[in-house]
Amino acid sequence: MKRVFYTICSLILLVSCQRTEGVIYDVENGVALAAFNRSSQLYPVDDSGANFTEVIVGVTTVSDMDRSVNLTVAGDSPAGPDAVTIDPSSLVIPAGEFIARVRVQGNYDRLPELGQTQVILNLEGVEGAILDGETTGRLSHRVTMFRFCPFGAGQDFLGTYQLTVTQPGLLGIDTFATETVELTQGETVADREFSSTLYPAFGGFGPYSFSFSLICGEVVVSKSVILPVGCANINIVVSPPQVAATYDENDDSSISINFTDDRDGSCGEPVPISILLTKV
Repeated sequence: MKRVFYTICSLILLVSCQRTEGVIYDVENGVALAAFNRSSQLYPVDDSGANFTEVIVGVTTVSDMDRSVNLTVAGDSPAGPDAVTIDPSSLVIPAGEFIARVRVQGNYDRLPELGQTQVILNLEGVEGAILDGETTGRLSHRVTMFRFCPFGAGQDFLGTYQLTVTQPGLLGIDTFATETVELTQGETVADREFSSTLYPAFGGFGPYSFSFSLICGEVVVSKSVILPVGCANINIVVSPPQVAATYDENDDSSISINFTDDRDGSCGEPVPISILLTKV
């Protein structure tokens, strides 16, 4: 008996669906149309070499035979084609099913230390199916990746922290004020931001916004802050450190962060400094 399924949102999400007034597909005798189920997804890549993400390719009909899927990585992808590895054994829609779960593994060492990058996957073909770019517009799929190692259970590295200086900076004074700060999430789940006043002994400047990233055991500072004061007509710059601090992914009760005070040596030599954030 002919069965008719209703789809939601796309022609290929044919599992766990609800009835809606959309296009109706004959899943047994109709034309097989193929596309990605969505146009993009986010993928945190850890340093274990074991984690992967699944990219879904689907068709509108079932078959009693396995159907092969042909994907390519666009050569002009921002991350480059070497940033991912596709498991060839996953390039198949099993008999009796509507989707292929294509396993894509990010190559940690090929990704930038900070920030995001992308690879573009192109759907070149599905055996026995017609590519449905006209209806869905989803024959290309963007995978946005960034370096990240998951935090331990119950750890988020967010909220209110007490800031104290553990290694003073220029002229032996505290570069940061002792105060409470709010850690918030930045662009990715690995990024953190807070605001703080600088050089309280000189009356205080700011507050200034600081950002850092928790990348697989290292506290990575990427941006500098330029102050409106300095020596010899050169502004003081608080910048990333020569050596990054470390953190414990299973304990968000405290975070050490290293910086460099007076990066350009306007008032002497650059000075390594450290602060400690203790969760309140």
